[in-house]
This record gives sequence, C-alpha cells and structure tokens, in this order.
Amino acid sequence: MQILLTGASGFLGRSIATALVDGGHQVRALVRTENNGLASLGVQQVHGQATAFEDVCAAADGCEAIVHAAGCSDPLASIEDLHDANVRTTECMLGACELVGVPRLLLTSCANAVIGQEDLAGVDERQAYPARWISAYAHTKALAEQRVLAASNAQLGTCVLRPHLLWGAGERRMLPALLDLAGRGKLRLFGEPDCKIDPCLVDNAALAHVLAIDKLAPESPIAGKAYFISQGEPMSIENFLNALLRAGGFPPEKRRMSALSARALATAARAGADSASPLINPYLLDLFSHASWFNLAAAKRDLGYSPKLSTAEGMSRLFTALTRSRMQSRTT
Repeated sequence: MQILLTGASGFLGRSIATALVDGGHQVRALVRTENNGLASLGVQQVHGQATAFEDVCAAADGCEAIVHAAGCSDPLASIEDLHDANVRTTECMLGACELVGVPRLLLTSCANAVIGQEDLAGVDERQAYPARWISAYAHTKALAEQRVLAASNAQLGTCVLRPHLLWGAGERRMLPALLDLAGRGKLRLFGEPDCKIDPCLVDNAALAHVLAIDKLAPESPIAGKAYFISQGEPMSIENFLNALLRAGGFPPEKRRMSALSARALATAARAGADSASPLINPYLLDLFSHASWFNLAAAKRDLGYSPKLSTAEGMSRLFTALTRSRMQSRTT
C-alpha cells in the first residue's frame, strides 16, 4: 500500500515509518527538510508543510492511505501553535482525502484527549471527553480526533489511535530532562505516589499503527473508532521514573518535593523562568496527579494488538541504547 506519513522525522513518526516499511508498505513522507534516516529506510520524501493544503494534496496524490502522526506536544506552546499543529493539519488531511480520493486516514492522537481532572483507572473507549481538559494540548488533540471520527463514511475510512505517554530510545522531551536533573542531583519526585499510569513504548505504538492501517477501509469494522494503545502494565509514576533512571545509569530516586513546591516550579515553567527544572510543567504535574491507565480489550480484539515488547524488555533496550550513547560520547 502507498502511504503518506506525516511527522515521519519525529520520535514516533520514525518508528512508524520503520514499521510500515518492514510491513511491506511503500512510504511517502511529507517533510520540511531532507532526513537522512528516512532516506536510509527507502522512504520517499516530499517537501512541504502539513498546514499547507496544497502541499498535503500534492503529497497525498496517488496514495491509498494517510497516517497523520505530525503535531505539537509541547505543553508550554501557545494555543495558536497547538491549534495549527494539531487541528489545522488534521483538517488539511481530511480535505486532501476528499479532493484527491484517499480512502483511508489514520490519526495519531493520544490518551490525553479524554483525560480531565478525574482518575481514569481501567476505562475503555466509552470514556467521554472531559468537561475540562488538563491542557490546551489535550484539548486540541481531542478536537482533531473528533473531526476525524465524524468524517468516516462510505468513501473514507478513518480511525484514531491513542498511545499514552510515549517513551523509548530517542525520546527527547522527558527523558533528557530527567537524566539531566538526576546528574545534577536536583531531581525530586512529584505528583501522587500511588496513582498508576501505563506509558507506551514507542515500538508498540508503531506496531499498532501498522495493524490499524492494514485493517482500515471505508465501512470496515474499525472505521470511525478510536483505540487506546499502551503496555497493558499499569505502574506508579515513581516506579516508571525510577525505571527510566536505572536505564540511564542512575540509582532510584526517593526524595520528594511538596505539592506546593511542585506547583511553584510548574508556574515558573509556564512563565518561561524555569531553566533549572524543565521536567516540572503544569501539564505533567496535572497528569501525574491522577491515575491514567486504560482497558486495551478493544485494540486486542479489533486490531489484533498485543505489545511486542514488555516494559522490562523496553527498559533493557533503553539501557543498552543509553549505555552505547554514553560510551560514544566519551570517545569523541
């Protein structure tokens, strides 16, 4: 299948591109600049922007499916930037599907689209959108997936995947900040210690995309539906962060900061004044204050999804990758 992939040079997008190529698909990536990693995979690269309707239509022409993984996940980005990256780009994809006749659209959303101020412990896809989202990022992702799900019809099959809290080798937002703070002795645990989350290894999220695109078609059983994707191994936030620390070669962290201190740092991060503790921001503070793990029965039943790597296996691979990176940095 000829597939247009957006966001292919990003953390998840690169893994999706690899998984699609390994699955026998022909991948065309919409990119702003040439990417050597994608070229090495044999991915065709078309220059353009996901917010430019003409660029999207030109890139999508002749494709049998679009996997829209591009977007902005920066919790401190402006609402305008988040809307452009997450909603406007999605509207461009939908328009291109209609104009050039692409019959499949798979959107990469996130579990945050349904996370509000309440604990979500083992809920499934019947979970309603919250009355109030914990961030503008989550709100714009919800708006994007609502548009995609509503567009499914006899000519266009749409589907939404909701991976939760992506992690793995190459993740550049949370892990580097975590290890930097640990290295400087300034890391403190924050949030609710007993609340469970179920972060998704990037390899498993990529696998779910291949499974979904292989089953998606207009009026197929998965058309017009959203699916949670994660490890299926809920754990406390402290256990997760300490597992990342062990993978990075650091001992477990036991020291904690008060809720008041964490909130003050999050406020400073929002104001752009927090260069010492980049891990603490309002979005993560709210997210880690509530349980957020999900029932994967629908993804297992409809997509045939089952994590190919357990959390322990993923952490072992992450340890190997980080160890190799440290050794290389010492020899250069």
